Amino acid sequence: MKFFCKTILKYYLKYVTKIVLAIHRPTVVAISGSSNKTFIRDEIRKILEIQGKTVRANPKNFNTEIGLPLAILNIPSGYNSYRAWLPIIGKAFWAIFQKNFPEFLVLELGVSQKGDMRYLLSIIKPKISIICEINQRYIESFSGMDNLFLEYQYLARQTLQSGALILNYDNARVRNLSKKSRAQVEYFGKTKKTGIFQIEKIEKQENGQKFWLRHENEIQEFFTPRFGEHNIYAVTAGKVFEYILNFTKYEIS
Repeated sequence: MKFFCKTILKYYLKYVTKIVLAIHRPTVVAISGSSNKTFIRDEIRKILEIQGKTVRANPKNFNTEIGLPLAILNIPSGYNSYRAWLPIIGKAFWAIFQKNFPEFLVLELGVSQKGDMRYLLSIIKPKISIICEINQRYIESFSGMDNLFLEYQYLARQTLQSGALILNYDNARVRNLSKKSRAQVEYFGKTKKTGIFQIEKIEKQENGQKFWLRHENEIQEFFTPRFGEHNIYAVTAGKVFEYILNFTKYEIS
């Protein structure tokens, strides 16, 4: 009974969400990978807000088959309470008529088992996708890394041709996703390679980290108040995203 109710709820939320997206047509930015999604999501949202754009992003871990529609519709979860879900089902329907829908959706896509990415991309069509890492974090639900890789391969293929795919060049599996995409591809990482956004040097300080980023023979200095290399990668992915918004010839918004 519980499985039956969850299945009905899942497809109800899916089709309500598709109606909302068809009406409002926001620019969808998808962020996926085995780790570092949340930091990159927050960086992208901050960049868009600074540029005066209206933005909606996943709250908490709303990045699954039910959580993603809730994040897009901006409604809470009923979790394991049938009673709590009743008013939420009504709110989902009325979300079709909501005004002031954001220009951008910045959405984490969670993958924990086979078919997750295909289902999530049956709801959204990303204009820009960022893939930060592919490792063995969720490998227990897959028969091997190759099958996990297929999930992200599908995201690369489904990113709109008029958009962009941003990839971590340091991860060989992520880097190879460029072969599966028709979109413009941009890379970032510590690897010395012409054409990528290269992290040249990282300097730890008392209040954060300073780092230097090279692109097309130009070097810029940046600072993040957070520690850890993953935060450097998140800021760098944000700089690539900002570059695409400001300098590419195709229309993003």
